Amino acid sequence: MAVTGGGGFIGAHVLSHLLGAGAQVDLLGPTPLKRSSVRSLIQRGHVTYRPFALMADGHGLADILQGCDSLVHLRYRPPSTDRFWSRLGEGVNDNLLETVRLLDAAELAGVSHVCLASSARVYRPPALGVDEDGPVGGIPTPYTMVKLQQEDCLREWARQTRRAFAILRLATVYGPGETVDRAIPNFIRAVLSGRRPVVDGRGASLFDPIYVADVADAILCTLEKKADGTFNIGTGRGWPPRHVARLVIRICEAQGDVAENPAQPDRGGPVCNVTRALMVLGFKAATSLEAGLRAEIEWLRGRQLRMA
Repeated sequence: MAVTGGGGFIGAHVLSHLLGAGAQVDLLGPTPLKRSSVRSLIQRGHVTYRPFALMADGHGLADILQGCDSLVHLRYRPPSTDRFWSRLGEGVNDNLLETVRLLDAAELAGVSHVCLASSARVYRPPALGVDEDGPVGGIPTPYTMVKLQQEDCLREWARQTRRAFAILRLATVYGPGETVDRAIPNFIRAVLSGRRPVVDGRGASLFDPIYVADVADAILCTLEKKADGTFNIGTGRGWPPRHVARLVIRICEAQGDVAENPAQPDRGGPVCNVTRALMVLGFKAATSLEAGLRAEIEWLRGRQLRMA
């Protein structure tokens, strides 16, 4: 089993799930090793780290992939600029072309199954109740444009090689280990610091938060079945950010209420039909929103204490 992006937020949880299922895992680098859990897995020999794998030429990468039955492609390098065309250029150079090289090497190495982490944000908004055959595109962003191209490349690889592929369109992933500037960790950091959590607009637009361990479980289900096709991975239930922020306040036993930011429009996200994942993968998200928030709150609280 080969994994890219295993040093990231989702990837670190995926590594643990794969090892728990008894898989032999090669982590293809370079990838950040800032997470102690990932460093520990490598140091103890539970994961074989190949730090220069993704820098190798096609045949060199194919040699590294020899003997791997499945490839899990999680890695996505964010751009360093805010300008649209520069972001798109970086996305193509850093992510799309890397995917092409990986697929070429996977064909040469005889990898029989490739699983790509995509995003439910590829759907045309408002994506409420949309299934995997729903319209994609709409308002383009560099991120969604590159993700759709990655998906197309994987489908063509599967067609030409007659091998299995899985595209997992992930909803909004949250949980312990999330360090980026997004709604749920922002709500939690604000409340833990004694401030009011701020929602864009009135915080009424729906989005679908899915706990990171559930996403790792979905990937494991996909690999175990060598599932073929495109799958929405979420809870299938939408929540307004205002509700989530208030739930954080209640769990933290804090005072006050949510603050609105009328200068920003309400921001939601896709809430997809997840029936296919249940029927084909046997996957259903198991973690309640409250339980998942409690876990992330405890992780961020511990992180704040360590940094104090």
